[in-house]
Amino acid sequence: MGRKNSFYYQYENPGYLKISGPDRLDFLQRQTTNDLSLFSAGQSLATVLTSPTGRILDVLWVIHEDDETYGVLTLPGQGEHTANFLKRRIFFMDKVTLENRSDELLQIDLIGDGTADLLHDLGVNSDPSDYPTTSIKLNESPVKVLMHPHMGSRLLISSDSGDQIISGFENLQLETLSSKEYQILRIEKGIPAAGHELVEDYTPLEIGFRWAISDNKGCYTGQEVIARQINYDKVTKHLVGLCLEKIPLENLTLYSGENNQPAGKVTSSELSPRFGPIALAVVKRPFHEPGTELFLRFDDAELPALVSKLPFR
Repeated sequence: MGRKNSFYYQYENPGYLKISGPDRLDFLQRQTTNDLSLFSAGQSLATVLTSPTGRILDVLWVIHEDDETYGVLTLPGQGEHTANFLKRRIFFMDKVTLENRSDELLQIDLIGDGTADLLHDLGVNSDPSDYPTTSIKLNESPVKVLMHPHMGSRLLISSDSGDQIISGFENLQLETLSSKEYQILRIEKGIPAAGHELVEDYTPLEIGFRWAISDNKGCYTGQEVIARQINYDKVTKHLVGLCLEKIPLENLTLYSGENNQPAGKVTSSELSPRFGPIALAVVKRPFHEPGTELFLRFDDAELPALVSKLPFR
């Protein structure tokens, strides 16, 4: 099945913005959770666009394009919405230009145990913890490779050369993943996704994005709520895995087995060939602890749900 199980998944409706101008750093710093002053040319950094109540509006992957421009990857399907939202946040004194260029770029994730070997063969030898961006050529066309310890490896390909490059994936022993196959792998690994966990119902801390939040930067929208969650132990919900007897519908409420108290909500679910029916859920404390027995009301019956660590093992 390829090079030690090496796969690729091409996102539908990927989002890509270009933000230019002398004030682009200050502008993004005011809107998002991470400290963008910490990364430089040759790197990328993930940061969360938050509401005044600290809820997730988008997750942005920011790249140094050149000395005047940031490339910004949005969550799939969010490009136009986030572009319009950010444009409304530009003050009249800001020297910032924002363009939605989503149709110019294909975004493809590399997945599987053979990814590291594949990237090495392509000349990408960087440590993911350095958030590197590397330019390579595939089928004589330029491709940018982003690596991130929490978000994996992603290829950025010009739409003009996408067909040519993808046609060469077979020679690299890369197999394509369907949307369903990708969702299964994503849930197995405990990776939150747009429309499921990365939604305005939750703060970044509640879905495990502590790594994308800086404690030492200037003010940003939603900072007060997030700082209170961190400083006063107010993170009362957590992303967990669930082991089940059959696949439930998403958005079903979880209940405590002791007193029928609402305990959380199912956010993603699939039938895994390795682990059987599994799901991701955002669950209140203390029901998030591994081994906790919860249940769902599903098909006129109570469906047991056992809380699991992520990733599933």
